[in-house]
Amino acid sequence: MKPGNVFLVAILVGALAAAMGVRYVHNLQQQIAEIRNSGNRPTVDVVVANDQIPIGSRIEANQVKLVAWPIEAQPEGTARATKDVLGSIARATIERNQPILHQDLVAQGSGLLPLMIPEGMRGMSVRVDTVTGVSGFITPNSHVDVVIAGQAEGEQDQKSKVVLQNVKVLATGKSIEQKDEKPVEVPTVTLLVSPEDAERLTLAARFEPVRLALRNYRDEEVVKTSGIVTRVLFEGDGRPTPGATKVVHAKGPAPYSVEILLGEKVTRQPLF
Repeated sequence: MKPGNVFLVAILVGALAAAMGVRYVHNLQQQIAEIRNSGNRPTVDVVVANDQIPIGSRIEANQVKLVAWPIEAQPEGTARATKDVLGSIARATIERNQPILHQDLVAQGSGLLPLMIPEGMRGMSVRVDTVTGVSGFITPNSHVDVVIAGQAEGEQDQKSKVVLQNVKVLATGKSIEQKDEKPVEVPTVTLLVSPEDAERLTLAARFEPVRLALRNYRDEEVVKTSGIVTRVLFEGDGRPTPGATKVVHAKGPAPYSVEILLGEKVTRQPLF
């Protein structure tokens, strides 16, 4: 599925979730009104959203408030004190006046990265070369191709190859490793991959450091390359090589058709 289609599906899912949230709050308000109209009932303090809290937001004091809530209508897992939710991250969008549930929050100190990984995908970090890590051109939300260089088993020539294409960058950072018995910073990049691509990337990481080729945001084409070996590289004359061949998806057999002669004009009519 193309990223544009994924984005459209995400918008539709988000709109549906928001509509369900509004309906949920409306139903709760109806229950509260019914309980209040039926006579005096015991209440309990409940933390609710002072205004809409978007998914991924870190909850601050001005975003929540305490309200008296009928015990009989209190949702399970409701936060009872504002201090219990401050600093937490909203796992889902919380509508205005909706009770804040502990299961809708990510604990304080947790990162946002897991929220950015769609269902069925994985976030995987790899070490990259120093130029890639410090140049600043590779940033979160960039799309890159993963390129490795090395010597395949049983071959003598060094070879470079594009192993993954149009991969989204989730985050960039650094890890600490020991080199010559001293701690050194190593640039890393976290990529959004499928489980199958995670397996491919694991093998590619054996040829560290991995290189990343930055793509145009609008470029979603998958190209077919055979890689290049060292001896071929030295055979060139220094001129840029022709553009890579785009992948052409195989089509089914052409439909049968008949030719129709009308005077001097010939037309072709397909048969379905």
